Amino acid sequence: MTSATIIGQRRPVTGPLLLLLAGMGALLAGCQSPGRESPELARQRAEAAAEAPAVPDGQIDEQIHRLWKEKSPEMNSRLNVTVDRGEVLLTGNARDPDMRVDAVRLAWQADGVRKVLNEIKIADESSLSDSATDAWINTKLWAALLLDGQVRSSNYSIETVNQVVYIMGVARSGVELEAVLQHARELPRVRQVVNYVRR
Repeated sequence: MTSATIIGQRRPVTGPLLLLLAGMGALLAGCQSPGRESPELARQRAEAAAEAPAVPDGQIDEQIHRLWKEKSPEMNSRLNVTVDRGEVLLTGNARDPDMRVDAVRLAWQADGVRKVLNEIKIADESSLSDSATDAWINTKLWAALLLDGQVRSSNYSIETVNQVVYIMGVARSGVELEAVLQHARELPRVRQVVNYVRR
């Protein structure tokens, strides 16, 4: 009696083996090489990284209040700070223009600050010789910065008091800072430009 050998005959797939293969398939489906990340996922990841503050908002708030206290304890009683993802909103009533300038300047010194929005009012404006001229200088300088492609205007705060322009913020480079200062110097009626910009 001869025995026949059947070549290529398949054995039936058993339950445990079927489960193992299904599990491996699901596992491999979830694995994707970093280079093959979808454009949408890459965009979302980049946006999340850009929005995440390098320094926690609470820490920025504490730094500003500490800097104000060191300058003048009165600042903390008259002024308020709100921080959202590194953007600082300043409100309240400053005693005089000098206090407002100091408040903004010191806010920019805190680590992690990306932008300062100055909504501080001045309680006593008697020291302002020509507020209309100051407002005109501010408007002209902001327009020049917004139109300059080399300048990121959101990185700066400008305060003009009696035709003296105070520039505060964070410059991306020395070239950008010089462009900002030059715009201020070229404006008519500006008596002085004071640079408090960090780099």
